[in-house]
Amino acid sequence: MEFTLMKILIQIAQGFCLLSVSLLSCVPKTLSETISLPLSDVTSNQVIISKLENSVLGFDQSKQEPVLLAFNSFTDIDGVKGQTEIQQLVQLGVIETNSSNFNPLDPITRGQFVTWLVKAYNQLHDVPIPVGSNRELAFSDLSVSHPDFNYIQAAYDAGYIVGFEDGTFQPNNPLTREQMIALKSQLDSSGSDSRNADRLRHFASRTMGYTDVEQMSDQYLKYLVFDAWNAAGSKNFVRVYGQTRIYSPKRPVTRAEAAILLTKFRKGKPIEKVLESR
Repeated sequence: MEFTLMKILIQIAQGFCLLSVSLLSCVPKTLSETISLPLSDVTSNQVIISKLENSVLGFDQSKQEPVLLAFNSFTDIDGVKGQTEIQQLVQLGVIETNSSNFNPLDPITRGQFVTWLVKAYNQLHDVPIPVGSNRELAFSDLSVSHPDFNYIQAAYDAGYIVGFEDGTFQPNNPLTREQMIALKSQLDSSGSDSRNADRLRHFASRTMGYTDVEQMSDQYLKYLVFDAWNAAGSKNFVRVYGQTRIYSPKRPVTRAEAAILLTKFRKGKPIEKVLESR
């Protein structure tokens, strides 16, 4: 395919690039010389021209212009707990790389978590959760224009999530630890502990050793105890936070913590094997 494009100077995250008919010439910020890279084969409307450090540069045939498609990796996750899991979810297509920053220590919202949850589940299971098949509103505060609508609606239709007593889901609120475990454990097992809240709280304190059981919400207790203690549970909390006697159920979940959790499902395929097969 021939290009009749005039030379265009564009700026991306890691330097300046000059796109000509057949070469992409780049001057990284850390180098003084120009590096010329060949254009890749044109296979789609937006094609990858080259990967420069942490950026992916493409060419939009319909617009006949270069475009910054994505970032290969994040610049703020080195040494962060969960770095490997974040990178795995990027490769899996769960986490989008439309920015060079992941902000691993920022709280994740309830809506964003459900989106990652459903995406990860669908990639690691043979029978996915149908997404986008229902446009009816499940919650009074969730419109079809919300970026996480399709995934929240899909999880609701599949019977995996419920909202609050007032009929809302509060998708933009920070996700708490107890909410995270309740949401995730339902996709690992259909079981939950049927004992009443008082007995569950007593068990969590005396047998499991948690010192802050009074802070646990009644509606989530059956999932928290089942996840941590039952043989069919997935030990999700321990996998993210390790062995601890302080649950901090109302504490917001960070984006890195959410990533750690979502790389493994009890009945799902190992993420390493899924990535190797691609």
